[in-house]
Amino acid sequence: MKLKIPLIGLMLIAIAAKAQYTKLPAIPAKVYNVMDEGAVGDGKTMNTQAIQKALDRARSTGGKVVVPAGEYMCGPLTLYSKTELQIDKGATLRLPNDIEHFPQTNGRYLNFIDIADANDIKISGGGTIDGQGEVWWKAVEAKAPIPRRPQMLYISGSQRVEISGVTFLNPPNTHVSLKDCSDVYIHDITITAPATSHNTDGINISAKNTTIERCNIATGDDNIAINFGNKPAFGAEPEVKNMVIRDCTFGIGHGLSIGSFTSGGLSNLFVSKCTFDGTTSSIRIKTARGRGGVLDNINYEDITIKNSHYPIFISEYYPKEPKTPQEDILTAKGDRIPDYKNISLKNVTVTDAQEAIIIWGVPESPVQHVRFENVNISAKNGAQIYNANKVEFINSTVKAANDEKLRVYKAGVTGLN
Repeated sequence: MKLKIPLIGLMLIAIAAKAQYTKLPAIPAKVYNVMDEGAVGDGKTMNTQAIQKALDRARSTGGKVVVPAGEYMCGPLTLYSKTELQIDKGATLRLPNDIEHFPQTNGRYLNFIDIADANDIKISGGGTIDGQGEVWWKAVEAKAPIPRRPQMLYISGSQRVEISGVTFLNPPNTHVSLKDCSDVYIHDITITAPATSHNTDGINISAKNTTIERCNIATGDDNIAINFGNKPAFGAEPEVKNMVIRDCTFGIGHGLSIGSFTSGGLSNLFVSKCTFDGTTSSIRIKTARGRGGVLDNINYEDITIKNSHYPIFISEYYPKEPKTPQEDILTAKGDRIPDYKNISLKNVTVTDAQEAIIIWGVPESPVQHVRFENVNISAKNGAQIYNANKVEFINSTVKAANDEKLRVYKAGVTGLN
């Protein structure tokens, strides 16, 4: 019997497929050049005050702040509404690698670029933002008692945000964070950090009406992490809604992850025409009792995955699963229980993987309605599907080197022998 997604689910999938940023930022025509405020792009001069002065001027009128070619050392910066920060090709903004003197407040280091409760914001240009994060990663490895490391770009509570063209390198912590934002368009950016770097998520985001496209991301943590940890009031909209991710390339990193904080709820995610090569995980959904919520209508289409340890990893456990599914027992549904439903994977090719598929729900809230259509997987180990209802395979194959194609426990699976 074929799985039938409810009509409302099909309608929402259609909405997700067509979801777009709804409004681009409106930036006034006024232009400010940081050189006019005394900035010097010699790679040595500290330019924090000069660049911030240009940004402060734009605060009153709105407009574009231009960073021309050169290397500009500078500390934390703040952007305001109706402002575009244009980092020209050949220009680099570089954080100082002096932990001892880096500004901090309330027990944490300031973020490099901070934007809060703003509207109409744009970060653009062909230039680079370099976090010089190695000294910070070494401090983590040495277990030095330092406050929370700065994030490179942190945007919260803001509307009509566009990030385009910029290269982000080696942050002390996350490259790009957006929290509780709406109308977000991120495109044609490059994000790069070594595999050994600590907590260097590429994009960490909770937002409504978002498009992320044509990005190239390789990091030491999640390439993209969709996190939404605020529990909504009864009947409130989910924290993440109508998000499109397409035409992106993911290298080293932990893949495109949902979670681990999911209590705010997600509805309508559409991921298409993306390539994963060398990611530890690729398509990943993760949370746990106490930090879970409703995830509904999640769609992946035209996806290529190569050399991934966990190419498709959908789990209601974090940070790790029990040794066996029999070890966990049915418990009462507590607050913030994981609730995954209506997940679709279509036209997905996986090669040279370690684990073909892992779907692992908690006993009291099994994963519901997962559809694999034209999904072909070659891996060392076969599929593991535990505590899941209505998992359907259509025109799909799993080839496992160990000849054990499928393991199930308390799971309804059709279409895969």
